[in-house]
Amino acid sequence: AQIYDSEFECCTEEFADQETGTCISQLDGDRQPSGQPSLSELGLPNQFVAVRANGYDEGYCSNLKEFVIGTPEAQIYDSEFECCTEEFADQTTGTCISKLDGDRQPSGQPSLSELGLPNQFVAVRANGYDEGYCSNLKEFVIGTPEAQIYDSEFECCTEEFADQKSGTCISQLDGDRQPSGQPSLGTASGLGLPNQFVAVFANGYEGGYCSNFKADVIGTPEAQIYETEFECCTENFADQTTGTCISKLDGDRQPSGQPSLGTA
Repeated sequence: AQIYDSEFECCTEEFADQETGTCISQLDGDRQPSGQPSLSELGLPNQFVAVRANGYDEGYCSNLKEFVIGTPEAQIYDSEFECCTEEFADQTTGTCISKLDGDRQPSGQPSLSELGLPNQFVAVRANGYDEGYCSNLKEFVIGTPEAQIYDSEFECCTEEFADQKSGTCISQLDGDRQPSGQPSLGTASGLGLPNQFVAVFANGYEGGYCSNFKADVIGTPEAQIYETEFECCTENFADQTTGTCISKLDGDRQPSGQPSLGTA
């Protein structure tokens, strides 16, 4: 009679081809060869395989013993994420990726959104260029060439939608996603860029003013971007008789750091 050191070894040696998985199903998490608890009821830690029972587009990755046991070692992955990207990279349904939890991200960081990947943003043009935006959702990121993946949503917008007239991409940026890490200076629905002001001539010279709104700054040549609103006004509207630009200056935006002498 054959005697084995563990129940796991006994099952794999004696019932490797068992279709019912009866032997493996009776293994408890604390009997895993790794000594680590299971990730799920019958899950094996760091062992994920592709499951195509319902076809490729409905396929997913699993660490359940019934799927892992008997799978060639070369087809077993350390993480569910790796398994999905290797086995279902062209999956249009996103079924595999959708089953990933935030705490299973390779970075170990929580998602930025429900299924978001940290520091990985790609352009989404499903509704055309003017309605395009940048996203870190796994369903969009997975399968995108590395050269088209950006570290920040801001960088993605400026690279992929610099000429976007609608401002859709930029409008979805939050203040706390600014490259400077600083909050916006102005309300502007939270669209203000710190230390970046440009002249706006939409209402002509006399009605012109300076703005740090992303919708105005993005796409402006660097030489026409000023560090302060005051500097922008004096450079671009020095002869403005209406005083429109200067009147919009707040005390805390003066280059001296002192409050304004007057309301204007």
